[in-house]
Amino acid sequence: MSRRFAFIQAADVADYSWMMAQDESATIALVHELRDRLLEPIVERHEGEVLKRMGDGWIIAYPSVASSVLAALEVQNGLAEHPKTRLRMGIHMGDIVHDEADLYGAGVNIACRLQTEAPPGGVLISADVYNQLSSKQTQGFSDAGTFKLKNIPRPIQCFQWRPERLAVGSRPDEVPTIGVEKLVAAPADDENAAAAEDLHEQIVYGLSRRTGIKVRDMSVGSAEKTTYNLRGRFRRSGARARVNLSLVLLDDASTVWADVFEGDATDLFAFCDEVAAQVDAKLRLFVNSLDNNRIGEIPDENLSVSELRTRAAGLFYECTIPDLERCISVMDRAKRLNPKDGMSLSMWAIGVVMRSKLRFEAIEGDRLEELVAAHDLAVELMPQSDFVFFTRCLFRSITERNPDKVMSDAKRCYELSPNYPQAHIALGYAYILAEEFGKAVAAMRKGTELRNDPYWSYRRLHMAVAQYCGEDYEGTIATLREMIDLKPSVRGFRKLLILSLKALGRDAEAQKEEEAAALLDDGENFFVQEPTVPDSHSWLREALAPGSGKGSCQKDSD
Repeated sequence: MSRRFAFIQAADVADYSWMMAQDESATIALVHELRDRLLEPIVERHEGEVLKRMGDGWIIAYPSVASSVLAALEVQNGLAEHPKTRLRMGIHMGDIVHDEADLYGAGVNIACRLQTEAPPGGVLISADVYNQLSSKQTQGFSDAGTFKLKNIPRPIQCFQWRPERLAVGSRPDEVPTIGVEKLVAAPADDENAAAAEDLHEQIVYGLSRRTGIKVRDMSVGSAEKTTYNLRGRFRRSGARARVNLSLVLLDDASTVWADVFEGDATDLFAFCDEVAAQVDAKLRLFVNSLDNNRIGEIPDENLSVSELRTRAAGLFYECTIPDLERCISVMDRAKRLNPKDGMSLSMWAIGVVMRSKLRFEAIEGDRLEELVAAHDLAVELMPQSDFVFFTRCLFRSITERNPDKVMSDAKRCYELSPNYPQAHIALGYAYILAEEFGKAVAAMRKGTELRNDPYWSYRRLHMAVAQYCGEDYEGTIATLREMIDLKPSVRGFRKLLILSLKALGRDAEAQKEEEAAALLDDGENFFVQEPTVPDSHSWLREALAPGSGKGSCQKDSD
């Protein structure tokens, strides 16, 4: 067994399995051509040593940081014009332990993990490697953010490079940085200052959990340039307190987000906890859109797995059927690039589930088995992610409809993030299936407090369904009236409104709504998807489905 220090480069052919399935002999020929005419001659020229070949991949050791990076860039520039072949390359440094059987060492593991996160045609290097390069050698590399890699205990800050030809359509591609300034307290007494400091720390912590951004605590000083600064003022008068927050784009001093939070501050720290929860939920939606700007119009095939997730998130929040279809396609590619990326699996799965829900189609056969496997693997890979538990909860609520299993996922989602709106929606699904409709309504109401959520109307319909199932017809009508006022063209909202009016014997009003509904399109609508209902109200799924007419379908006993 031998040990040595080296700069370790991992490379593999993107989409290799898919290419092999399409044309095995042609793919093998491409890999041989890549190996013999480009990659390994360049490796040799830069004094690299191929330690391991894996069919579609290589692990290579270099004696210096410059040789490892320059070789990678030369290979990728040489492939930039190739119509079919793309490599992903990752570089880290560390000891290599080598015996007759295999290679070992944390540096090898990290380099391989970085390779899976690199964009096709590009190079991803760790900060340890980046910091040893000269300023000239770092040209073209941009901050790619921090990555939490499988089986690696600490997050790894990374820098990314791709050939100019493959970056066409991109915008400035540094990961946006948010600096959280110290909150100004007024009056500036000890109690208010302590509360403002507590709130500041909670905001920093909440933002630090988000991906696609970097966070700087400006209260302890930072010389690093930030993209945005979050500024705020904490004011208290008697038993009332108010927090004003604004997010400022430093390039032009424009305010891109602002909000005011106020309430009873008799228990000052309870007030701060509530404000921190609201800020975290609202900024989560805003932050999801920030990273999408960086990748611009780069084609999907040139994006890394994390960039594909970013693009899919942007499409997901457009709330249209074509964008949902595109979202599924984007995540299908991410899943091909890394079949064991838990977030990609979960995002792909929720897209497929939602597509079936808006078509009111049953999920059966091979597709059902595929989705069960994807959700279960995502949960196994990411047991600390609130999103993956919410996604499986939604899936189970319309397939198995087992209240205990749905509640198990909902509770886990809530335990991970009590302030996550979807955690309350998940609890609502579980309570509906358990026919605890009052609790379902309360949970759904909590989950739809954020009016700036693009999915507000979609989620609010579930609350209206829970009210209807609980025979709170007046409440159902009030909820639907508010939704129709915002989206008057959605016929599905009026279908449930008509049912509620008829349940109260308000037939004249129901007739007017039927006349209004008849003028609207009765096709698929993004905001009306198959509802989660108990077996006692299964007929509601048919009543709200596209093409169900006036919405007068009733349970058999009516």
